Amino acid sequence: MRMNPTPLHNHLWPGRGSNVRCLALLSVLCFFGWAIPAMAVPSPHIIRIVLVGDSTVADSSGWGLGFKCRVDPQKAQCINLAAGGRSSLSYLREKRWDDALGLKADYYLIQFGHNDQPGKPGVSTEPGVGYRQCLIRYVEEAKAAGSQPVLITPLTRREFGRDGKIHSSLAPYATVMRQVAMAEHVPVVDLQAASIALCDKLGKEGCVPYSAVTSAGKPDGTHLNTPGGMLFGGLVVEGLQQAAPALADCFLAQPVAVSNLPPPAIYDVADFGARGDGVADDTHAIQSALDGCWHGGGGVVRVTKGRYRMGPLHLHSQCALQLDQGALLLASDRHADYAGVHALISGDNLTGVSITGEGVIDGAGSSWWAPVREAKKLGLPEPEPRPRLVMFSECVYVKVQGVTLQNSPSFHLVPVDCENVDIQGVRIVAPANAPNTDGIDPISSRYVRIQNCFMDTGDDNIAIKSSHVDAAHPGGAAEHILVENCTFLHGHGMSIGSKTIGGVRDVLVAHCTFDGTTSGIRVKSARERGGPVEGLVYQDLTMHNVEFPIFLAAYYPKVPSQDTARPRTPETPVYHDIRIERVTGLDCGTAGILAGLPESPIFNVVFNHVHLESRTGMTLRQAMDIHFYDSSLKVGSGPVLQIGPGVTGNGLGLNQ
Repeated sequence: MRMNPTPLHNHLWPGRGSNVRCLALLSVLCFFGWAIPAMAVPSPHIIRIVLVGDSTVADSSGWGLGFKCRVDPQKAQCINLAAGGRSSLSYLREKRWDDALGLKADYYLIQFGHNDQPGKPGVSTEPGVGYRQCLIRYVEEAKAAGSQPVLITPLTRREFGRDGKIHSSLAPYATVMRQVAMAEHVPVVDLQAASIALCDKLGKEGCVPYSAVTSAGKPDGTHLNTPGGMLFGGLVVEGLQQAAPALADCFLAQPVAVSNLPPPAIYDVADFGARGDGVADDTHAIQSALDGCWHGGGGVVRVTKGRYRMGPLHLHSQCALQLDQGALLLASDRHADYAGVHALISGDNLTGVSITGEGVIDGAGSSWWAPVREAKKLGLPEPEPRPRLVMFSECVYVKVQGVTLQNSPSFHLVPVDCENVDIQGVRIVAPANAPNTDGIDPISSRYVRIQNCFMDTGDDNIAIKSSHVDAAHPGGAAEHILVENCTFLHGHGMSIGSKTIGGVRDVLVAHCTFDGTTSGIRVKSARERGGPVEGLVYQDLTMHNVEFPIFLAAYYPKVPSQDTARPRTPETPVYHDIRIERVTGLDCGTAGILAGLPESPIFNVVFNHVHLESRTGMTLRQAMDIHFYDSSLKVGSGPVLQIGPGVTGNGLGLNQ
C-alpha cells in the first residue's frame, strides 16, 4: 500500500469538537434539501504493540515472528525492536528504549534476562539489584508516556537435567520480573513457566525441531527457528490474552503463514514532495518520507527513477530505503552541509534498517579529493574532515543489498559497533587515485556477512578494524566475519587493520578474486594501535597482477628494514592462528611479507596448496611456526624465501 503524507480524514475530522460542528452543518444542509457529498469516515484505531527485548524475542531467532503471525492486522500493529545480545541495562544505555518510546505505542511487551546473566562486563545485571532497577524504569517511563507496559518473564533455555526436566538458570530473573509486575501493578506474562511446562512435555529430543542450529551443527538451546517462533509466540499470545484482556480480540485464532503477513507500507518520496529532476534540493522531502515511515511503524521508503540532489539523511529503525533502478541519490557538493555530520546517509542505535535496490548513491567526492592530494603532497594535514558515504553506528540487523555506492569523499560503507550486518551484491566504485576511498570497513562489528560484492576503489577494498576494547567482547570487538564471492580490482585488497586494538578474530575469506590490487591478503597494524588478531582463514582465492599477494606485518604504514625489541603493551600487535589454503597468484610482484615484531612474532601460520608466481620471493622475519604444505613459489629472481631473524617452520626449504 502507498502511504500519503496526510490522510484525507485528518482534514475532515480534526477533533471531537469539529465533529459536532460538522454534524450540525449536515443537519442544516439536509433541511434545505442540498445534496451532500460522501465524506470520509475516521479509521478505527489500530492498537500499536512494540516488542522490546533480546534475541529470544527477535524475529530471526526468537518468538517475535510467531507472535506477529497471530496479530490481526485489522486491529493491531506489531513492531519488533528486540535486539540480540542486549540486556535490560545495555538496551537502555544504547538508547534503544528511547527509540521505542518514540513510537508512542499502546502496549510495550518487555522481556529481558538472557544477557543479564553474569559474564558480560557492562551488560550483565544482578537479579535483585540492577535488573530490578532497569525493569522499574521501563515500567515507569512507559506509563509516563501514556502506554501500557506488559512484562514477560524470559523464555527458558532448553537446559535438561538427568531427570529429563528443565532446570532453568533464568529462574532468579523470572522471579524478580514477577515481583516487579506485582509491585508496579502491571500485567505479566509468565513465559518462563509456560515454556518450561511445554519443553518438559516435549522432552529433550522433542524440542530439537523447534531449536535453531549452532555453527557446529548442533541444536541451539537458547534460540528458535521459525517453527519454534510460531510455537512459543503462541504461548505469549495465550498469556497476553489472560494478562491483558483488552487485547484479546487483537489476535487470530490460528497463525497465518509468514508469507501471508501484511506487506510493508510504501512511502514514496514523490508523495512527500521529492522532484528527482537533478535541480531541486530533495533533502527535506526524502527525510520527511523516512520520518513518516518511522512514525507509521516502519515500512519501505521508495525512491523511483530520477536524479535526486540531497544533503545528509538520517535513517530509522524498521525502515528500508529502496532505490529503484535508475534512481540516483547525488550528494551535495556544499561542504558546509556536512558540518558536524559523519556521513551522507547515517543511522545510529537502530534496530532493523536496510538500503536495497538497483539504484546509485553518489558521494560527489571529487571536490574533496583534490585538496587532500595537495595537502599530502606538501606533508600537511587534511584541510577539513571528510564525510563517509553510508555509516551505521551501534545498529543491529543491518542490510545493504544490490545498490551501487560510488565517489565517496572518504570511506563508502562503514558499520561501526554493529551486529548482524548483511551486505549482499553491492557495487562500490571510485577512481584509483581517490584518497582513502575504502570500500567496506566493518569497525568493531560482529556477525558480518559480505557476499557477492564488487569493489574498485582508491584504498582498502575491505578493511576490518577494531578501534577500541569492548568489555562485552574481550579480544574480539570485531569477530565472526565472512567475506565470500567478492571481486577486488584497484585498491589495497582484503585488509585487517590498521587499528586492531580491540581484537579481530574468526574471519573467513573465501572464493574471492583479486585483479590489479596492491595487496591480496593484508594484515597491518603498529605498536601504538595493535591488539590480538587470530583465527583467520583464507580459502580458494585467485590473484592476478597483485603486488603483495600475502602481506602480514605488525607495522604501519611502512615495514622498517630492521628493528629492536620493545616492552610489550596492551597495544602490541599479536597475530596467530592463520590458515591460507588453495590460493593461486599469477604475475605478482613480491610473493609476500610476514613481519612480526621482535617482542611479538607472528606465529602458527599454515600455507596449504598455495601457488604463487612473482618477480621476487617471500620475506619472513619474526615469524614462528610457519608451515608450507603442498605449496610452491616461482620467482623471477632471488631466493624463494628471504629468511630474517626469529623464523621457525618447515616447507619450501624452511627447516628451522
